[in-house]
Amino acid sequence: MKKWIYLAVVVVVVLGGYLGVNALFTKSYDMPTTQAMRGELMISQKITGTVDAARAYTISAPRIRGLQITWMAPEGSQAKEGDPIIKFDATEQMAELTDHQSTLKIAQATLERQQQEYTIQDKNLRLEMQRAQRNYDEKKHEAPKLAEEARLELELAQLNFQAKLDQISSDVSKAELEVQRAQDKVALAQRELAQMTINAPIPGMVVYLEIWKGGNMGKVQEGDSPWPGQGLINLPDLSEMIVKGAVSEVDAAKVDSGQQVYISLDAIPDRTYEGVVVKKGTLARKKDYNSKINVFDVEVAFHEEDEELKPGMSASCRIVVDRLADVVKVPLESVFEKEGSTVVYLKNKHQVEVEVGRRSDMEIEILSGLEGNEQICLVDPTLDEPGLPGDRATEPELNKGRQPNGAGKAPRRGRNR
Repeated sequence: MKKWIYLAVVVVVVLGGYLGVNALFTKSYDMPTTQAMRGELMISQKITGTVDAARAYTISAPRIRGLQITWMAPEGSQAKEGDPIIKFDATEQMAELTDHQSTLKIAQATLERQQQEYTIQDKNLRLEMQRAQRNYDEKKHEAPKLAEEARLELELAQLNFQAKLDQISSDVSKAELEVQRAQDKVALAQRELAQMTINAPIPGMVVYLEIWKGGNMGKVQEGDSPWPGQGLINLPDLSEMIVKGAVSEVDAAKVDSGQQVYISLDAIPDRTYEGVVVKKGTLARKKDYNSKINVFDVEVAFHEEDEELKPGMSASCRIVVDRLADVVKVPLESVFEKEGSTVVYLKNKHQVEVEVGRRSDMEIEILSGLEGNEQICLVDPTLDEPGLPGDRATEPELNKGRQPNGAGKAPRRGRNR
């Protein structure tokens, strides 16, 4: 009798252990569900892009050879309009200006002397011509020879007057030309000297650009000798920020200027900004160099200023294409296609055939089949029936990334329409 009792105890222990181990290694999960809602459905077009300033100015090196940077405003600093941004070594320009100013003074002195000489000669020649005229007037009625001599002296005085004045006038013109050339050189030297300090034409944040130096690309810094006209500093005006993105040519017709936009930033995930489409490209372009996809450029302006917005931030924009008021809507992943019919599954796994309407990137309109308060499944419950692909062996994959009550995204579902 005791033998059978011991045997029964062993069987119970073994069976209990097996069931306990099996229960330990057998995973279960709650069917993820959500509620069909009645309300507004926002039809939107999603695009991604990069934050940039609506207005920016690139400061370039003056078109002067032999430049060397001696000072730059700190990168990231905010510059006001008129603030100095970058300075170059002005030693050579100052020396040239001094030389040209000296040359100008000499030319001006020469011109002054020529003008004085012209005045003196003009008076002397006029005086000689007057004397010749008076002598002729006195002798023209005397003996013919004396009269002829007096006439010839008058003609000679007149010719001498014109010839010498023309010569002196030419010398004055040459002196004036030398003065003008010297003034132009002084003005050029002054302009070049002024370009040795570049001020901010607009308010903005100082951003150093990369330049080619020593066989490598690197950010510009003090001591560099840039090429004439080379871009050195970008000055974006952060008071007006935009998102530069692109929409595929298939969806381009949905997007137009004036549409409301909701903007999310990877760098500021806890905040959503509002904006508006301000520009859509008129011509399509290739998405990438080797891409076959055509896109249209889109610019979205922020409605408000925010010091946290910086150029280069990644942005995701939801452009509001339309708003459907008072409709039944469900998540896209809760709608399945079964044998040519569009269906959803209630929480009790009952299949309901539905008619769908318009859709956004996350939700879809239900035209008939639901009232708007039903609990529905976010995964196909029929895949969990024994012997089907959703059996217990595949349960970990089914639950991957999914939490109860509809949180997260179902990794496995039927095809949406």
